[in-house]
Amino acid sequence: MAQLAPPQKIESLTMLTQNQLTYDDLTVGDVLGRFSTDFTRDTVDAFASITDTTTRIYRDCSPTLAYDTLHAVKAFVELPQGTVHSKEAVEFHAPISPHLECVIDVSVADVSVRRGKQTMCLQYDVYSGSTLALTALKTFVLPGKSDMPDTPSPASTGDLGLFTEAQSTAEPSGLALPTEEIVVSQDLLDDFGRATATDGPIHTDPAVATPLFGGTILQGMYLFETASQMMTSLSSPPEWLSSGRLAAKIVGSSITGETVRVSARLLQVTAGPTNRADCAITATTDTGRTVFVARADAPMSVFNLVEEVPHHG
Repeated sequence: MAQLAPPQKIESLTMLTQNQLTYDDLTVGDVLGRFSTDFTRDTVDAFASITDTTTRIYRDCSPTLAYDTLHAVKAFVELPQGTVHSKEAVEFHAPISPHLECVIDVSVADVSVRRGKQTMCLQYDVYSGSTLALTALKTFVLPGKSDMPDTPSPASTGDLGLFTEAQSTAEPSGLALPTEEIVVSQDLLDDFGRATATDGPIHTDPAVATPLFGGTILQGMYLFETASQMMTSLSSPPEWLSSGRLAAKIVGSSITGETVRVSARLLQVTAGPTNRADCAITATTDTGRTVFVARADAPMSVFNLVEEVPHHG
């Protein structure tokens, strides 16, 4: 896929397109352009205060996913009302430096039809200064039904190859890690929506969302951020944000008034210069619905856990 050169002079960069593109305008491999954010240290700190209220994770580093928002998507691509953000995958390369300006290169990883639905996968390359900090794959399913036949596409598009069909359907086993619970409130949805450009009416307008879903819906990216934070327990936040990989499928929705339990299991450890942990993460509502499943490839330096799970090396 074509790549833009790493940024050298941030102040000179501008978006390469002026108008939003539609699904029909997209071709695999297209570089849509470079998005110059206006994020500041205050912006990053605000994201951290919403997602890490006790400052347990981001005491000595900053949240890279504060830059993995929909701002750049919406600058380049039209997302019709009813578009579903169905999958997210991230590979961390380096911690961010929030005092540096950030730019995001956006390109097209996949355009296809799946089960009669138009689907697109966009790639983000996020630079903090001149350093590549994050690569993300964002998969969206558009509303309505397409008359076009389903198109073949690599099975791993959008998930970094972390999922297999068996992994997608099997109940994960392994060593249980500490769980997290999220109480879904409207204040949480509103605050997170403002920080990440996920403030559509299904998340922020009860009058629109309640007749359709029973309440406003928790953003899938909040669960993704929670899963990312949980993976830091296997090493440290800076280590995870330097080489961790996380892929998720948003398979349901949770609404205001519900409590979501996010659980993770350590399945396997592979020994090497840096031990790597294969983990499965699941988010389930207090009514028993699974709304989020993920797989992670995490650096691991918590050696007391190594003997408790299968390992290779």
